[in-house]
Amino acid sequence: MNEGITIESARNNGGLVDVLVPDEVACLARLVDAGVLGAAEVHLAAWVARCGLLHATDDEPVILGVAMACWAALHGHACADLDHLALAVERERPARQYLDGEPALVWPDTDRWLASLRAAAERGLVRVVGNADTEPVLDSAPLVLCGRRLYLQRHWVDECTVAASLRARAGTDVLSVPATLGDRAARLLERLLPASEPDGSVNQQRLAADLVFRRNLALVVGGPGTGKTYSVARLLMAMMSDAEDRGEQLRIALAAPTGKAAARLTETIRAAVARVESEEERLAVPVSDRLTDSVKGALIALEPSTIHRLLGPLPTRRQRFAHHATNPIPFDIVLIDETSMVSTPLIARLVEAVPPTARLVLIGDPDQLESVELGAALGDIVVAAEDPLSPLAGHAVRLQRGHRFEHDSPIALLADSVREQRVDDALALLRSPPTEGLTFSPTEHPSSEGSLAVIKSVVAPALEAARDAAVAGDASAALDALAGVRVLCAHRLGEFGVAHWNEWGERWTYGAKGAPTVWYPGRPLLITRNDFRLGLANGDTGVVVLVDGRPQAAFADATAPSGVRLVDPVELEDVDTAYAMTIHKSQGSEYDSVVLVLPPASSPLIGRELVYTAITRAKRHLTVVGSEAAMRGCINTPARRMTGLAASLAR
Repeated sequence: MNEGITIESARNNGGLVDVLVPDEVACLARLVDAGVLGAAEVHLAAWVARCGLLHATDDEPVILGVAMACWAALHGHACADLDHLALAVERERPARQYLDGEPALVWPDTDRWLASLRAAAERGLVRVVGNADTEPVLDSAPLVLCGRRLYLQRHWVDECTVAASLRARAGTDVLSVPATLGDRAARLLERLLPASEPDGSVNQQRLAADLVFRRNLALVVGGPGTGKTYSVARLLMAMMSDAEDRGEQLRIALAAPTGKAAARLTETIRAAVARVESEEERLAVPVSDRLTDSVKGALIALEPSTIHRLLGPLPTRRQRFAHHATNPIPFDIVLIDETSMVSTPLIARLVEAVPPTARLVLIGDPDQLESVELGAALGDIVVAAEDPLSPLAGHAVRLQRGHRFEHDSPIALLADSVREQRVDDALALLRSPPTEGLTFSPTEHPSSEGSLAVIKSVVAPALEAARDAAVAGDASAALDALAGVRVLCAHRLGEFGVAHWNEWGERWTYGAKGAPTVWYPGRPLLITRNDFRLGLANGDTGVVVLVDGRPQAAFADATAPSGVRLVDPVELEDVDTAYAMTIHKSQGSEYDSVVLVLPPASSPLIGRELVYTAITRAKRHLTVVGSEAAMRGCINTPARRMTGLAASLAR
């Protein structure tokens, strides 16, 4: 008996992979040949077929459904929405689809496809539901069909968990710490966050603080520099002062999806304390009304962690944690920063573990890139919260006024134009003469001589300064130099990719021959996977420095006396060079200068959220390298993650 055929499949990373297509799922061969399906999707469909409940000919639509539900999850979608699946696949297909003569994919009639899936429910292959489960249901059916959306069961359960938990939380305001403040704390809050702006308008940041204070679910969202964390930090000062006046202690957890984002949250909290101290001195606030040393110390002592660490990872169970519904985390306030980066499965584990009477505060920018993993949780939750008929209505504040940039900053103006899909305004800004804040190098080939010179002029001084400091053993100076600049790319490989620009970074630092060793002084490092043994998190950045003539990997560490922790490079397992990094990896970080290498206009990776995220990583100067066609394509291509969470929360 023929055991199947082997097909060379082109996947999105540009590589070619041999995929065995068993006879039971031979109908998938055309999608493997087209570069759509890979081994994971094919083998899952084959496993279901071998359960004996499918017939290779009669059940081809069901076999295709299994494969495409798996495909959707592997590409960040919570489900396969059969009405939008063809478009989603076209966006994700490898670049070969743009070649002349590449045949278009043919899909089943959607209504007939749905009928076949519903019929498979009689054999236990599909569970058909009308709405989200109020309590997650686990059974033997590998697929769940809700309306016209097809899920792998695991991802359906995660969506239902998030929807049910947030709806329940929004339906009650029973709080472990009541929403009342004593007179002194109330005066403190009014001074820190006045209800009105100097011009008499409503202070949006105070609205955000009041929302967090009153509700056990609060969404504080907005663009960079709008004061999301600033406003919540000032509310915490007032609440901690009130708790101190009552002789109680407020239990607060701060977390973010990556170690880098958690470190940024630490910096923000400490900067907020320092700013209040300065204001109190400048305004000669009476000592009795000032923030006490004990409250300031308690705030500074808060140690933001990754969400994984907050939940308590279990070494042998990657998707489960020590804290869950029956063993919740012991806090009164749980604040999550950079929530746009958090996947739906992780949000599900988080909401299970937060006590129902605790305040859950989700902070983030829903216009940024969604999670690199599955779902678009923050965006979906915000869409529901801004629907006046949703149970979540009234649980979100969107901050609009930016404070990081001047009102006429070209970076801020470009970010607004991209976010609001004003293509002509964005291109007009790029075409304007270069300013201190924005430079555009129009090109189809970023490695052309002119574009190389532009990029080198931005990054080379910082790289040379980092190298010289690293050779001298000054880890802090080397880290500071590298923190000032970064090249950001959508792709990993090729002329537009991270690997290519890392090679150029090494050349600009050490000349055409490159660095003398792997662990050379000044090499920027990026941790790519959590390493609990070393206390390093995915996204942490460092640099190689010489210490007593030996290379050491230096990482910023606020708890270390010198502010730097040294690690022997041989102990590092998952680490990359980081002259350049993907835009996804840059989330949660800021740099004085950013070079954005746009993907080609034909790239399946173009997207509005992608370029918006990259633009908003720059604090002082942004250099955009690429074509106007690529920028136009990015702005006109919003993310379209297939999910059902917003619909489940809106009902």
